[in-house]
Amino acid sequence: MNKGLIAVAALVVVALVVVACSGGSSRSDFVEVGDPYDYSEVTYADPSIEVGGEPGDVVEQDCPVGLVGTGLRCVWVIVPIDRADPAAGNMGVSVAIRPGTGEESLAPLAVLQGGPGGASSDLARFLPSRPYPQVLIDQRGVGFGSANYWCGEWQVRLAEILEASRDEATAIASEAFARCSDRFKRDPVFTHTSTEAHAADVVDVMTALGYDRWLLYGVSYGTTIALEVLRDAPGGLSGAVLDGVYPGHFDLDAAIAEGAERVVRELDEECSGDPACAAILATSGEGATMAGLLAELIPRFNADPIVVPFSANETTLLEPFDALVDGDSVAGVVFQMFYNDFTATLVPGVLAGLARGEEADSDEDGGLTAAQAVALLGVETASQQAHTGAPATFAAVTCAEWLPQASGPPPGIGAFGAAVVGEGLSAQCEPWAIEASTLPTEPVRSDLPVLLISGRFDPITPPSFAEAAVEHLPRGTHVVTRTRGHGIWVWGYDNCVDRIVADFLAEPGAELDVACALEDRPLRWQPLP
Repeated sequence: MNKGLIAVAALVVVALVVVACSGGSSRSDFVEVGDPYDYSEVTYADPSIEVGGEPGDVVEQDCPVGLVGTGLRCVWVIVPIDRADPAAGNMGVSVAIRPGTGEESLAPLAVLQGGPGGASSDLARFLPSRPYPQVLIDQRGVGFGSANYWCGEWQVRLAEILEASRDEATAIASEAFARCSDRFKRDPVFTHTSTEAHAADVVDVMTALGYDRWLLYGVSYGTTIALEVLRDAPGGLSGAVLDGVYPGHFDLDAAIAEGAERVVRELDEECSGDPACAAILATSGEGATMAGLLAELIPRFNADPIVVPFSANETTLLEPFDALVDGDSVAGVVFQMFYNDFTATLVPGVLAGLARGEEADSDEDGGLTAAQAVALLGVETASQQAHTGAPATFAAVTCAEWLPQASGPPPGIGAFGAAVVGEGLSAQCEPWAIEASTLPTEPVRSDLPVLLISGRFDPITPPSFAEAAVEHLPRGTHVVTRTRGHGIWVWGYDNCVDRIVADFLAEPGAELDVACALEDRPLRWQPLP
């Protein structure tokens, strides 16, 4: 595979806070019988294993393979499965701890990944050492805890799903997820996986580890958990950083559709004043825009999908297959690329290449084609999810808490927003059949100092979400970066935001100098490698 394709794929996978690769569990998750890709012949283990000890116990663990040699301490903290019913038993929440490089008196930072279904421990591969300890607390069902929601019924059919037409793929995936749901709903940990439980786990972890003063960082869905922690106002919590804020009671379908349309419109405005971007788009025709190309390509590719072949060594599925790329696939990949401002600058090249067609976009020197980029990014995103418990944790939370507010694509939404949302959260949740259990709709109020961070070009958690939250946080400071996307501090590529967060964590509540976030930093548009 050419180096350009690998580089772009890696950048997008890293940028997607929702799709962090899980370290998984050290135990055996399934036993293959016969053909490993025939899910009817595969026996899957229960999603959770029994744990000894009492709530509050800290049990040392071997770090997952991906974290070995990183200097981390890996533990389970034993917590109740259901805090309202001690008879439900206990479970081990997986926690990775990176020691601080400064004085021991510095307050540790609890780090919460997004999703739902992101493993905070995976972030240890990206977060550098800092003066304070970092305590990366996994959500239920992901990471290396006692509960592992790996949906093997879906994973073993993933290549088949990626090769199928939209309707066929939906039918196969729905059947697989329904089988997972039937298995998981017999497990008490899964049935008690919720934002409320995740928030209580965070408090129990920090208490069990002996921290009498601590700070909190959440990104994306991690901010939803963090807000619920703030609502409960636990002793010892001194402040919080919320990066890409999602309060948890908005209409997710509308937010995604409107976010997609807003960001492509604003990026087109940026592009129109930049000769480099205009030149890239002009290769597909005079006056081309990203919004215009999407409006053209989505129906065109839905009517006439293209096929991109992959050999066994070209993707993490490790088998040969022919990926089908339709218009909805194009929309979904572009939406994911908008999460990160670097990958967003590649979108004009992707769309222009698709508009020109495969022959015009090919390169005898092994360069990247737009169709290959779209196919690979879609494949690797699905593969990253399939190798973790992310889809089940996502379903456990969103289908119970967010589905009641979801309304499907808003009337009159554009082709891009409509394609990204599809049939909406209700269709995603149908095979899981999870009972509704909504979060409190009252805004979170807290007198603690809170730093809220938003990227202007964030398609999933726009600045308006943070603005709504900060109204009820009298000691809150909201920082909007002009050209950034989703999840800014966690990836460490913005020196301005890094300095603001460092100042906040050093002295929560002190007045912050945020002028650098308002500086004009133009996007660097670039063709595909």
